[in-house]
Amino acid sequence: MRWLGVDGGGTKTAFTLYSEHLRPLDRFELPTCHYAQAGYEGMRRVLEEGVHRAENLGLLGDSWGIGFGICGYGEGAESSAAIEDAVRAAAGTHPFSLVNDVESAWAAGLGMQDGIVIIAGTGSIAYGVNGDRSMRCGGWDYELGDEGSGGWLGKELLRAFTRQSDGREPAGAILELVRRELDLANDFEIIGFAQEAMGDRSRISALAPFVGEAARLGDQSAQRILARAAQEEAEMVAAIMRGIFEPAEQREQRERRGSAASSPEPARAAPRVPVTYVGGTFKMGAAILEPLAAALPERCELVSPLHEPDLGACLLLQRELGLK
Repeated sequence: MRWLGVDGGGTKTAFTLYSEHLRPLDRFELPTCHYAQAGYEGMRRVLEEGVHRAENLGLLGDSWGIGFGICGYGEGAESSAAIEDAVRAAAGTHPFSLVNDVESAWAAGLGMQDGIVIIAGTGSIAYGVNGDRSMRCGGWDYELGDEGSGGWLGKELLRAFTRQSDGREPAGAILELVRRELDLANDFEIIGFAQEAMGDRSRISALAPFVGEAARLGDQSAQRILARAAQEEAEMVAAIMRGIFEPAEQREQRERRGSAASSPEPARAAPRVPVTYVGGTFKMGAAILEPLAAALPERCELVSPLHEPDLGACLLLQRELGLK
């Protein structure tokens, strides 16, 4: 049996074809299928087009399953029902699994082993699994949260530009990078750009790499932005650690703490928890990964992802079908 993995994120929808042994055969990308950006009909069109295109490549044979990891799934009754309808229509008679893209990223990044994954692409979210317990943190969307994501970094870049322009922060590489990218005749033109583009999370996220470039060039504002991004991502991990990884006796001690007479008892050594990552923000490499590793809770260990997220929902489907 062969496999088609679909990773539907906030920037793009990736389709990867896999052999029986999960060796990648081909891969292509279509625009985002996120319903908040594409609409429900747009989501359906992207998914159906992608599945038909994959089938027409002639690499999947007669028997194949589809793993869908879709951004926003499970976050609202109406939207989840619409996603289910679109996925069911796209899959046709083929067996499929449907999960939120953060679950797919966990399955692929950690090989379905206990641990935590951080997604920081257009948006941001973290997800952890410990035995039969799971927990997510973040993912509050572009307007309310998504700290450390591409959208958040893009906004922070524009804010830093204004502060460098009027002297509140020392002038650095951000000034010239933004002027060139946005073709500004004068700095105040950024106001019009923001009024027009701020609602377009993909456009704002596309500015995120300039934070990494400015940081590499020594811009202190950019370096502080990345340090804050790493801290925000680490705080999501810390919340999940408290929620599902903290030993019961340690949690009880923490809850009792505050009573003047008690002193903490020594906690038994607990195993280290792997934390992996996926998303465009991490393409900045050491500029974001080093401060993230330093900001993680003590028991956590930052590890490279085992597989691309496209594979994750296929692994989950294999398990559902009793094939793994």
